[in-house]
Amino acid sequence: FDRRTLMARARNYLWTRALENEQWVLWIDGDLEYYPPNIVNDMMAYDKDVLVPNCLVNRKIHRFKWEYGVYDFNSWQETPESIEMLKMIKDEAFLIEGDGDSPFRTKRKYMEHFGKSETIVPLDGVGGTFTLVKARVHRSGVGFPVWLFQHQVETEGFAKLAKANGFGVFGLPNYNIHHIYN
Repeated sequence: FDRRTLMARARNYLWTRALENEQWVLWIDGDLEYYPPNIVNDMMAYDKDVLVPNCLVNRKIHRFKWEYGVYDFNSWQETPESIEMLKMIKDEAFLIEGDGDSPFRTKRKYMEHFGKSETIVPLDGVGGTFTLVKARVHRSGVGFPVWLFQHQVETEGFAKLAKANGFGVFGLPNYNIHHIYN
């Protein structure tokens, strides 16, 4: 929780100090291994308020075999099961996606669970590996919560807050970028 709130504070500091006349804000991890050279233009063409690609990582699955799989478990869509689970947990419960130590199994739908024909999908949470945001979202006051907002902070909390303020949050489940293995 402390690391995530520190990241949220840093992101909020950056956008509140740097945003001037820009139309878009790009949040990008410094340790991405690959993304297409035209990704920003491709994503801007969708004209969405908040948009993320699918971030994968090449993981060793046994001695001589590596396989790409989900890196960013923070990009997800609520499901009927996850919505029911949310109704049953305490308001102060902090949910961490993809964390084996989490006491909750949220049953949310991750980017890898969408079909090959699904180009763009609505999301309820986003990660920060490569997030394109229309500047008007931030200018409206939507930042990265350092407090729990609907059980989330930082980027997932940002997505929830953006949606609560009427903005659209979307993902490109078949537009892949690669994170370094760490």
